Amino acid sequence: MITRNTNSSNAPGDEPLAQTNAPAEEVEKQKSALQQQEEPEITRDQLSIRKRLLNWRTIVPLVIVIVALVYFAKQAHINPQQTWAAIRAANIWFVLASFAIYYLSFPLRTLRWRMLLENAGYTKSKGMQLPKFPKLLEILYISWFANAIVPAKLGDLYRAYLLHKEAGLPTSRTLGTILAERLLDLLVLLLLFIPAIIISLHGNLPHQLETGLAVTLILVIAGAIGLFVLRAFPAQIARLVPARFRAYYTNFQEGALGSFRRVPTLIILTVGVWACESLRFFFVAMAFSLIGGNALHIGTAALFIALGEALLTVVPFTGGGLGLVEGGMLAMIALFTANTNLAAAAILTDRTISLFSILFFGFIVFMFAFGRDMRKATLQQKTP
Repeated sequence: MITRNTNSSNAPGDEPLAQTNAPAEEVEKQKSALQQQEEPEITRDQLSIRKRLLNWRTIVPLVIVIVALVYFAKQAHINPQQTWAAIRAANIWFVLASFAIYYLSFPLRTLRWRMLLENAGYTKSKGMQLPKFPKLLEILYISWFANAIVPAKLGDLYRAYLLHKEAGLPTSRTLGTILAERLLDLLVLLLLFIPAIIISLHGNLPHQLETGLAVTLILVIAGAIGLFVLRAFPAQIARLVPARFRAYYTNFQEGALGSFRRVPTLIILTVGVWACESLRFFFVAMAFSLIGGNALHIGTAALFIALGEALLTVVPFTGGGLGLVEGGMLAMIALFTANTNLAAAAILTDRTISLFSILFFGFIVFMFAFGRDMRKATLQQKTP
């Protein structure tokens, strides 16, 4: 059960509401009224991963994409024995380097998220105490585990819930920082993706990739417009929101807008995150000698495939994009090699690192955290 932080007079995020064209008196009146409202409780049962995993909305899409994936694998004449032989022949040192560089991205993601939270006002000076870095890292990793097993990006909401449970911070305000994080990811991903396409494909852009690029552009533009509207008309939009949801709205708005400070540092961290993602596939490609040509061509091709893979995970159809990502990667790799068995081996290795290792280690971390919380709750009940 979650209880709202009652220290509302010191609530973070005052600056975004103040920086508007609305009359100051009206903004302060709206803000004072909103801060007095209680944010509705969110329980563990509402975010139950087990219930979501066993739900037909999770199972049916997963079955559909797996069946489709098996069908297309047969159509592409992928031989399981040859694929396994290619995996066994892979350079293990490059595979280990891929694994290590991928997991380096999680401390970078945690540093960025902590900065976004501090930007939104979660600082000691405002009476807010964030958890220590290892705890934030644990929360972020568990959220990735949740996103890997259930669709619809439930892990993002679960991350906000876990932080609320740990530090009593409003869930909707934390979701605002996660939205800011997603927009940063899309912006930097797009800026890296376009040059990678131009260099690696020499302007011969397939129709499917044109569609993916267009979707990404639309998401970035829509996000930027949404942030502008939130900043320009906070009080007016608040009046349009039903009263029972206004506490959610104001916290979300302050979290999203307040996050965009110290932007150069945030961009550097975001570039670092996507460099780790791209190097992960680069080392996988090197392990299988998947892409021919000079180092520049291999590097940009790996960047293109890795970022294209990330774009495919945005579609919340299955947990971790299972099925959709593999099919999309096979199509992208086919632009650089005709050896489908080698491509399948590289995809399985890459997804073992970026998805199945999350499922394995994430389950361990999740169970450890769950058991620790249960022990704490038991001790609290026994304490008179």
